[in-house]
Amino acid sequence: MEKVNIILVGFGRVGRAFFDLVKEKYDYCRKKYDLHLELRSIIRKKGTILLSSTRKILSPAYFATEDLDNLADWVSAITLEDLLEEFDKGVVVDCTPTDIVTGDPSFTIMKESLEKGWHVVTASKGALVLKSAELRELAQARNLMIRASGATAAALPTLDVGLFSLAGAEILAIEGILNGTSNYILTRMAEGLTYKKALEEAQHKGIAEPNPAYDVEGWDTAAKMVLIANQVLGTDIKLSEVTVRGIKGISREVVEKALRVGKILKLFGKCYRENYEAPWKVEVGLALLDQNHPLSKVNGSNKGIIFYTDTMGWISVIGGKSDPRGAAAALLKDIINIYRKKQ
Repeated sequence: MEKVNIILVGFGRVGRAFFDLVKEKYDYCRKKYDLHLELRSIIRKKGTILLSSTRKILSPAYFATEDLDNLADWVSAITLEDLLEEFDKGVVVDCTPTDIVTGDPSFTIMKESLEKGWHVVTASKGALVLKSAELRELAQARNLMIRASGATAAALPTLDVGLFSLAGAEILAIEGILNGTSNYILTRMAEGLTYKKALEEAQHKGIAEPNPAYDVEGWDTAAKMVLIANQVLGTDIKLSEVTVRGIKGISREVVEKALRVGKILKLFGKCYRENYEAPWKVEVGLALLDQNHPLSKVNGSNKGIIFYTDTMGWISVIGGKSDPRGAAAALLKDIINIYRKKQ
């Protein structure tokens, strides 16, 4: 049995879902993977809470607690650096908000964790979009892993397919519907709602954030496409190089025109190059898909990706639960696969 120390940073919707999932899957992971997942602590803005005793700092075990918010034991004096030094090596799970302008706080968290010898599993895109090469070099120098399934369409296995399932095949292009909020809005508009009503419905169901700009303006899709391209193709595409057009404020007339000509309107990301000598490009924008396109039936908050290859033809994966539990499941998968590879 291998013990895996876990430090969770960020306790928003995804962080809470991860906490609940680790509790739920604790026994399953012991039996199925011979892994003892020891969630040691949670760090958030209001402080740090210890979920089990350390060598120097004693604390009651709160692993069975349902309501962590109301506990008085969030300690602001305990930092990530303290915890990284206190425990033996393990995994830092980054569930902090994405910032595609500065990359922080994720970049600082990831850099500090790697420097202290910890693997990183992240649901945050900012640091990997802006400073991927620096973090990758740091991880490789220390024989550590960075896993980002939760940042590249959550439950949809985009990186798994591109990195492992297509081994030996040359990828010629990648296309994706990678934002559940925008896809839900376009699906409901095709069913008769206005943009405003569809967005309000998505927010009421918890699919869309209170401020949905990052999603509906196309930047979430762009960041995911950049991450997938850079990791799967080995490119170094910058977010600033991506042409991005979102769906914000799209009219019913545009959707109706697409339906009249038998097309499916989707917010679409694509990565391609004009020829073998040309650089890879990433573009995000509205696309009119034919009815027989592999991603044309990706509806609601589901997502999908398609890889075009030289030897395997096209490979498509669709679905992927688009909610905090789906993202949490992707984080857990990455942790399991880090240690399963070592066995």
